This record gives sequence, structure tokens and C-alpha cells, in this order.
Amino acid sequence: MDLDDILALAETSQPSPLELARARRVARTAQSQYDLSLAEGYEIRVDSDLVDPLTADVDEATRVSRAAQLAKLGTITWTTGGCKRQGSGHLVWSDEMAMIFGQPPGTFRLTPETLVRLVHPADVERVRRAVRAAWEQLRPGEISFRVIQPGGCVRHVHCHLEVLTTDGEPSGLIATGEDVTVLELARQERRRLAIRSEMLCADLSVRDTVTGLPTRGYVTDEIDRVRRTTGGALVVVATEPATRLPEALTDEDHDQLTAAVARLLRTIVGDEVTCGLAGSGLWAVLLAPSPAHAEAAEAVAVRIVDTFRRHLFSVRHRTLRLNTWAGLVEFGSGVPATGFDLLVDGEHAAGDARRNGTPISVLDQPVTEEDRTERCRSRVRRAVSANRFALYAQPIVDLSLNQVTRHEILLRVRSDTGEPVAPWAFLEMAERVDEILAVDKWVIDHALELIGRGAQTSHYQVNVSGKSLADPGLLTYVTEAIHRHGVNPECLTFEITETALIENRNEALAFATGIREIGCHLALDDFGTGYGALAYLKYLPVDLVKIDGTFVVDLCRSPADQAVVSKLVELCHSLGIRVAAEYVQDEETIELLRSCGVDFAQGYRTGRPEPIAVSQEQPVRTIEFVLRFPPQHTAMG
Repeated sequence: MDLDDILALAETSQPSPLELARARRVARTAQSQYDLSLAEGYEIRVDSDLVDPLTADVDEATRVSRAAQLAKLGTITWTTGGCKRQGSGHLVWSDEMAMIFGQPPGTFRLTPETLVRLVHPADVERVRRAVRAAWEQLRPGEISFRVIQPGGCVRHVHCHLEVLTTDGEPSGLIATGEDVTVLELARQERRRLAIRSEMLCADLSVRDTVTGLPTRGYVTDEIDRVRRTTGGALVVVATEPATRLPEALTDEDHDQLTAAVARLLRTIVGDEVTCGLAGSGLWAVLLAPSPAHAEAAEAVAVRIVDTFRRHLFSVRHRTLRLNTWAGLVEFGSGVPATGFDLLVDGEHAAGDARRNGTPISVLDQPVTEEDRTERCRSRVRRAVSANRFALYAQPIVDLSLNQVTRHEILLRVRSDTGEPVAPWAFLEMAERVDEILAVDKWVIDHALELIGRGAQTSHYQVNVSGKSLADPGLLTYVTEAIHRHGVNPECLTFEITETALIENRNEALAFATGIREIGCHLALDDFGTGYGALAYLKYLPVDLVKIDGTFVVDLCRSPADQAVVSKLVELCHSLGIRVAAEYVQDEETIELLRSCGVDFAQGYRTGRPEPIAVSQEQPVRTIEFVLRFPPQHTAMG
């Protein structure tokens, strides 16, 4: 019997529903195997000698069983046996389907109840809905689900469902299944990689938003990389206004001037040289070795200083000159000093140039560890004893009330000219040389003094370094300061910064517990970046966490940041902790934070930090917080 005879025979008799189902199954199998072979890169041979399976001397059931085994397909056949009710009748599966479910062929009696137990519990209801839909609508369907094999292994199975009919009524159902575990895992991996690619974004902490230059942390890492390989030279440039303006420079003025200095520096050194913002009025330039190493580095430093001093900057439509000095540090490969140490040496060298009245000061090698530590400690102690600090307040908006209900007390360090500047470089140095406790005590005492002299109508957040928590006397110092200045403890939150520096968990827990017992609240700053921050939520009685600004500054454009913020909010709220967001710069971000459930917002959009000033009308009891709500800014709060 050839193909013509088979076609002629097919024309003389109507195929049964079972024969139609088998024909469709064979066609799908052939197409599936063809597509899979193409996807796996196999060459499709079209001139091979094919064997017609219909000429084989075996019955139809054997041929179907062999085809299913070769294609790794199995079947489950359910027939009503004359009963019209779904779920009754006869249920059998092929040997291949039994093996897909992890059962040795011929050893398992299949019933609807036992079949349900083999399906993953999370998928049972979906399978039932798919079978019910195919049965009631008399149309093919398909369903993917998981099965649990006897050893506990989970396999993914994809089934095509076909309903058999007799006289237009459903009389059975055939499920053709395939183990698609490998394909499903590959699909999941492709989806994961696509999501990861979409979520991956640039590290915003690498670039300063005002200048576009690398930040201090990035420059420090680059210095470390160079000192481990070739060695080089580091130039630290210090600048300060030489021209006195009728009014003090505002934050906007400082941002404008800083951006202009950054553009000029990049023009001088070129795009190939690593340079960055090392602090307020501090610029770092990293130079690789050259044939004339020392001479080339010193020439670069002199050129920067001369260009800066001669350049006229514009602020508020007025011209401004800068006093400029530079410190140059030469270092070879493998020096024991770290990138942070070399940066500090450069800052001290620039300070020496300023004091000596020379354009630059050159160190032909890094200073000793003892000398560096002593200079840093003396610098911090002089700043504390001379009160070279100023306190600012920045408003925090309650997003549910849409009004300012809190203020964070911020530290500013006064420069040699008396200008308050951001303290981050100074505080990092104080923490490195174990002098941060003295700074924290100054902030606590003066902040509580100012709060106690005011009306105490707001809630105030005071920063404490995680490293200071190791001091067993800190709780006593805070308690005495609260009583001495007459501050209501319920309006105070102590905000722990640099949680990664917490050295003694026992002392940290004792401080946190004691603070809560006297009525104060506790907050964690820069949440989401410090090591062990999640663990702190378990044992520290935290009332508030502040999501680090790197997750907020680009929130509206970053799906990754949106995912992190929403999940952090969900986590904290489930633990009974409120959430604040820093670096909020526009109304769109505020609305997105509100939709994520964030409780508080802080940044330039809600108000810039302003100096705390005593009211002239009531100099003893009232503290006036002068607050502005400016339009959108590009700099961070």
C-alpha cells in the first residue's frame, strides 16, 4: 500500500475522533522536532531515505507508543465509558508519560485523585481550569505546569488538550505532554538576563551631579589602583574666593562656582587625566608616570594654579577671582599608604603651600603613618576647640500631610575664610583617625542647646556616627545634654550615619535601647548601601530609615531604583518602620515616592539647608528656621 492507496482509503471512510486526534498529535510532534532542531543548529537533511512507519509490520498502538518515546512525548487518555460526567470513566497514561511523572511504567495505578497529587500544589487549580475550559467549549487547549516526582524533583511539563466527541458530545480527552524542563529553565534565564540588562544602570555615586567629575570615593579607588601597579603623582588643588562680594554666597552660588571651576580644570588637564572633586574647594588630579615624572607633575600643578588665579569667574553677574594652592605627592608602586592616605597627604601639602605663601608644596614621598595620623587628629581637635563649625537645618516633608513636620540638623565646617562648607571630607578623616566622637559630642551639645532655646514645635533629627556608638559614655552624655538644655526628648530622633562603622553591637544596642527608654526615636541613615543594614533592623529598635539618595536622585528614570525603593518600603512597613527619602529634587519624584508609600521626603525640592539663627525679637526662647521652597535644582540636598 503506497501513499495513493492511503489517500484513496481516507476518502472512502470518515476518520474517528481518536484518529483525528492522533493525526494532529503526529503533525505537532513533527513540527516541534523540526523547530527544535533548527534552534539547536542541526542541519536538516532533505535527501535522506525515509522509512514510512505505516509499512512497518506493527499495530497502530505500538507505532504511536514508539513515536511518543522517540519524541519524549507522553499521553494521558481519559474516556467516559458512557458516563457524561467529567471526572468519571477510565484514565490511563503511556509509559513515557509515567516516566515524565517519575513513575516506573506499569507500577502506578492512575486515578484522577492520584494524578492531582502528582501535580505541583500551586498549579493544580490552573490545570483544572484548563481541562474544564476545553471540556465545556469542545475546543483544544494547552497548559504548562509542574509535576513533583517521588524523589522531590520538580519537572516542567507542557500538555496539549484535545476533546474527543461522539455524536457532537464530549466522550473523552487526550493530553499529550512533553518534559520541557530544559526549555523552561532556558526561557527563565533569558527573561532574567533581559530584566537584569534593563535594570542595570550607571553608578550615580561615581559622578558628582554639580560638576560631572568623579567623586572623592572614585578618585581614592583610582589612586589605590595606580599605587599597586605603576605609581604616579597626585596633585591636590585648594581654592577659595579671593574677591569679597557684598553678600555671602548661597548654595546656588557655590554650585555655579564649583561647576565653573570643574570645567576649567578639565580644560587644563584634558579628558584622559583622572581628576575629581575631593571636597569643598578641593580638587584631585592623578597623573601617571612619564619619562620626566617629577618635572611633568610639578609643571601640571603650576599650570593649574596659575590658570585658576588668572581666571575671572562670574557669580551673580559679578567677577570673582580664586586664591589657589596645590599640594603634590609623589609615590612609587607598592607604597604602604592607601589611596585615602595619599589624598590626605595632598590636602595637607596644599595647606602647607597656603600657610607658606607659595603656589605649590611638593612631597617627594608619602609621609609616615604616625605623622599623617597626628596631623589629622590635630586638625580635627583644632576645629572642635575653636568652634569652627556651624549648624544648619533642612526641612523634611510628611508626604501624607504634605507639610513640613521635621528638620534635620546638619553640620557645616568653616573654612579659613569663615565660609561654611559641606563636611563630608572632614568627617571621613575624623572617622579614620578615631576623632569623630568629639565632633559628634559638639554637634549634640550645640544642637540641643539651640533646640532648647526654641519653641520646639517641630521634630528634630540629629546625626551620630556609627563609630561613636562604641563609646559607653555616649548615652549618658546625650541624656545629660537633654536635661541640661530642657529639650523634650519626644521631639528628638538620633540618626545613625555610617552604619558600616558600627564596631560594637552590644554598645550600639545599649545606646539605641537607652535612647528609646528616655523617649527619643532612632533612625538609620543611607539605608540600602551599608553592610549589615538589614541585620540592624532585626535587633535595633529603629523607628525610621532614610533610603540612600543614590536610589532617589534618578528614581523617575530608573526601573531598578523604583524596584529597590518599593521593596525597601514594603520591607520596612512590614517591620513597623517608617521610611524617608533623601535627595528629592523635583515634584515628579515626590509623587512617585508618595505612590510607593514613602512617609517623608527631604531634598532641595522640599527646602535647602539654612543656618539656624536666633530670632531678634525673642533671643532667648525662640529659634527661627528660615526655610525656602525653591524650584527644581540639579544639585543634591
